This record gives sequence, structure tokens and C-alpha cells, in this order.
Amino acid sequence: MLKKLALFGFVFICFFPLYVLAQEIDLIERAPQARWGTTAGDTLTFGADGRERGTARYDRNKVLEDGKRYERVLYTHPQWKSYGNILGTFSSITIPEEGGKILIAGGFLQGSQATDGVKFSVHFNPSAESAGDPQKTRIKRKVPMDQRMGISSGRVLATFDAKYDGKIDHVEADLKDVAGLTGDIILAVQALENIDADRAVWTVAKLVFGAIPESAEPALHQTLTGHSNRIYEANFSPNNRYVVTASGDSLAKIWDVSSGNLVKTLKGHSSHVFSAQFSPDSNRIVTAGGETAKIWEVSTGIQVKMLIGHAKIVHSAAYSPDGGVIVTTSEDGTAKLWNAQTGKEIRSMDVKKGWVYDAAFHPSGASVVTGAQGGEVSLWNVANGRQIRTFSGHSRAITSVTFSPSGRYIATSSIDNTAKIWEAGSGRLIHTLQGDTIGQVSFSPDSRYIVTAHAGGVAIVWRVQDGKELITLEHSSPAQRVFSATFSPDGEYIVTAGDDQTAKIWRLTK
Repeated sequence: MLKKLALFGFVFICFFPLYVLAQEIDLIERAPQARWGTTAGDTLTFGADGRERGTARYDRNKVLEDGKRYERVLYTHPQWKSYGNILGTFSSITIPEEGGKILIAGGFLQGSQATDGVKFSVHFNPSAESAGDPQKTRIKRKVPMDQRMGISSGRVLATFDAKYDGKIDHVEADLKDVAGLTGDIILAVQALENIDADRAVWTVAKLVFGAIPESAEPALHQTLTGHSNRIYEANFSPNNRYVVTASGDSLAKIWDVSSGNLVKTLKGHSSHVFSAQFSPDSNRIVTAGGETAKIWEVSTGIQVKMLIGHAKIVHSAAYSPDGGVIVTTSEDGTAKLWNAQTGKEIRSMDVKKGWVYDAAFHPSGASVVTGAQGGEVSLWNVANGRQIRTFSGHSRAITSVTFSPSGRYIATSSIDNTAKIWEAGSGRLIHTLQGDTIGQVSFSPDSRYIVTAHAGGVAIVWRVQDGKELITLEHSSPAQRVFSATFSPDGEYIVTAGDDQTAKIWRLTK
């Protein structure tokens, strides 16, 4: 069962996932405040019939071409001429630095068979201040629209061609290219040659920022059963197709995310497998157990390399972002860097704080963070193996360390019953998250949320911005521990695993 502790956001219609924990701008809701007109210079009054100049208004309780009745839609009939248009301009919209999504959907009122179709699009025109800021040069000056639209600057955020074909079209697009900018959002509908029955309606037009996409009731997608001992770690492949699990039964297993079927079993470790992670291209897996780490081919399940050099138990192994280097950690008090292709040791970093439990690369690959006994968290230069800084605040052994995908934050977890979020560049502590013997910690793809694994059979989703607890995933009974909790790279799933010998995939979108 999933227990929601906090919900934010609104319900989208059925074409899109339901987004909670989100900030959003509903352009349909704001339509009366927009400036409506055409590129021919016509000014339109929202809610009034503009006749041949075009019309923008709400239509209520209408049946659309898909045969369904809609409580309210945004009706936008373009100007009555070949390739005429209608534009709604929403001024001074700021896209957060973290970006977001734009969601649009639309079609025609039922009975519009005479139309030869229209083009729906959403444009972004940066303000003069944003466009002139040399720090905000991400916007790309490309307009893949018919130039007769007359919108000659900015970027097309989303577009689709609509025909009267019995269905409502929909598009979801990323806002990363305009992240951090302020400007005008323009909803546009363009007619084609035939101007008859272009009764176009928008059913969705929303900007969603910082959302974890989740269903109305986040649901258990698959339960992965087959291990005969506790599962220490479960991770997704970068291509989102697979999950790999590492278990105390000395095995690692590869599972299909969609079906939950077992794909391969990796046999070769003689004792507990504590860690298993995919390479960036999803073609290989590195596992840690006993005094070695091993590299496996995903397609065949065959071991291709063994990393030998630690003097005691190896607790973790992870690939660099480019896949060229692997970092391992061990009870011998070191973290080691290895050539991922040859299996040769590159260098060793002496942590000097007892057992080293986990390590993770910065998204740039230039540094590595380690977590060890005594609450020691350290940042290391990959090029020379020198310590850059330490992060002081934990009082007991560190169980998990990770960078946010943006590289801005480091998250750590400890058996001192806390997880902490740090500013990577300065080492400043941002938030402390309380919980019982916290296990693995993982960031969402947009860096705005983290999920932590706990004793008591649960995993918890937190908001990075304010450290607020948002959702609890109830993996198993309170008497059992959850060791692992990880977001999928596309943000659609979380996988949890622990004492009950299962891994569970939770679906966050419909």
C-alpha cells in the first residue's frame, strides 16, 4: 500500500499522467487574461464572437470528435482565411532553472468534418532582459513553423497537426532549452487552405515545474521474487528497461521492468553481493561482493572482467558517467578507481576512517564522493586522487552517497537515523532528514526530490527544496528493513528492496 502524506498540484485529463508534488501554470485557466489576436493585426476580445477575425472563448459541456463530453474546453477558431491564425499571449512567464514540462492536447468539436485540419503550437519569446543575458543563452533561435505564422523569434515548445479523425491529439515536451528564462508564452492555432469548420479546441495547455509524475494513487507495478536472501541494492538501467538486484544469496539478477520477468542470473560471487549497477550504455553491470568486483555482459550474463586489488570485503562498485572508470569501496579503508575496459587499477584513495561503504561519481566524472565509518563523507579529485573536502555532520557509518543529476547537491544516509542533503560546491549542509536506520538514497531525474530506504519496511520521498516528507512507500512489514530505494532514470518508477527478499517496482505514472 502507498500512503500519501502530502499532495500538491491538479488533476490532468486522461491523456497525461497525473502530476503531484508539482507547481503548474494552467494556460486554459488563464485564457481570459491573455492577449488574443492574429498576426494580421486583429485584436480579439476573449469570450466574444470575432467572426471572420477569429474567436477565443470557453465552450462548456461540449462533445468533441472523440465522442466524449468535456465540461470545459478552450475554443480557438483561427482567422477566416487560408493559413489564418489566432494567438493567445501570456506575458512574463518565468521558467524555473530546473526546467519542467509543457503538456498540450486538442482537436475539434464534434461535427467539424469539413475541416482540412489545423496546426496547434506553443511558442516562447524571451523578454529583452532574458534574451540579452549572456548567462541565459540556452534558448535556440529556431522556428520550425510555417513562416506565415509571423512569430519570428523565440522557440516552438510543442506542436502537432490535428485532423478530424475521431481522436484528441496530445504532446508532452521538455522545457530545458528555456530553463531560467522569462518571456511570453503564446498559444497558436493555424488554419490550412480550407477555412471551413476549423472549430479547434484545447483540452490541455499546462506548464508543469518540478513534478514527480505519479498516478492518482501511486501503484505497485511489479514484485520481483526469486532471491533466497535479503536484497541489498536494486538499480535501474539507464535505458529504463531493466532492474538489477544484489543479494545476500551471492547472486545478482536482471529483471525486465515492464513484465517483471527474470532475464538473467549472474553467478560467480562466493558470498553476499552488496552492490550491482549498470554501465551508462546499459550493456554491462558491475557487482561488488567478497574481495572483488566483477563486470558482466547484460546480453549474455557472462562475467568478462574481475577487479582484484582490495584486501577485504568490497561493498560497492559504480561506473563513471562516461563508462570509462569504475570506483569501488572496501572494508580495507580504501576507494579504488579502475579502468572499466581493461580491469586495471588506476589509483587508490586512502580514506583512513575504517570501512568505506559507498562511492558515487559527480555527473561530470571529475570527482567522487565516498562514505565511510564514523560518519566520514569525503570528496576526491578523480584525476589525482587527492581529497578535496569533507562533509561533517553524521555521527555513525555512512550507508549511501550520491550526487544529484544536476551536480549541485550530494545526498548521504547513515545508520545515525538521518539522511542529509549538502551543497556539493561548498560543503554546506542544506537539510537533515530524520528516519530509522536509513539505507540507500537516490535523487529524482530533475534533482528536486530524493527517496530514502528505511527500517520499518518503508521508503520515503522527500522534497529537496525544503526537506519536506511527501510520500511513504510501504514495501514490507514494519519488522523488516528496506535497504534500497531508487528512482528510474525517466522518473516513472521507484524500485525498493530489502529484508523480505523481494524488490518492488512502484509506478509513478499511468
